[in-house]
Amino acid sequence: MNILLLCHDLTTLLRLDSAWTTAGATVLKKTSTDTPDCIVIDLGRGDALSEIARLRALHPAVDIITCAATFDGDAVEAAKAAGATDFAARSSIDLRIKRRLKLAG
Repeated sequence: MNILLLCHDLTTLLRLDSAWTTAGATVLKKTSTDTPDCIVIDLGRGDALSEIARLRALHPAVDIITCAATFDGDAVEAAKAAGATDFAARSSIDLRIKRRLKLAG
């Protein structure tokens, strides 16, 4: 599994890189040319909606999971309109991705 992680501090804060690597996934760099199996993007990014739309156009069949520190219904709806497929709280994004990708762990 390849995961493109576009979250400004989640890798460090939640140790997602090592957690997902242990579960059998590879976290891709933004500049990677590999096709991701899943994309995770933080809605706190200033360019989140445009990045979701761009990534949806590039990868029409890939799950795009958004996350945020707090739930904002309008932001989640805007993300879905831009092409996101799911939302999870930042504190539980690792569990959501593991379930969605059916990773062990």
